Amino acid sequence: MKAGRSSAAVGVLLACLAAPGFAAEPALADSGCVPAGQLRGDAANGAVLHGKYCAECHGASGKGDVIVMHMDTPPKDQSDSAYLKTLPDAFLYLAICQGGEAVGRSFIMPAWGDLLSDQDIRDLVARIREFSGT
Repeated sequence: MKAGRSSAAVGVLLACLAAPGFAAEPALADSGCVPAGQLRGDAANGAVLHGKYCAECHGASGKGDVIVMHMDTPPKDQSDSAYLKTLPDAFLYLAICQGGEAVGRSFIMPAWGDLLSDQDIRDLVARIREFSGT
């Protein structure tokens, strides 16, 4: 991650919370992380992707109920509707695309933006929303 990218992502999240329908900052555009428009894709494809890329740490059901040796604290429960209601889709999109540290969470959460397409990330957002019913 480039220096300053984390603060740019946090700035975009704050803007998102203050003004729905925000425009992504140029710093995000050059990283391929542009959380704009409808951010929920195909949950069925998201389920396949979640199983391949996310379940190792977040668990197959998104509950974070797996034991991961390199984590002192398990990831948040993606099925916790009270918690997920506090997070806009743009937060989830950026967490997946740029990694946990970019959104003020664990540095252990990798940035998937270089591997996954924009549509894949949108599909994962839909899958996470399906876990929580939000």
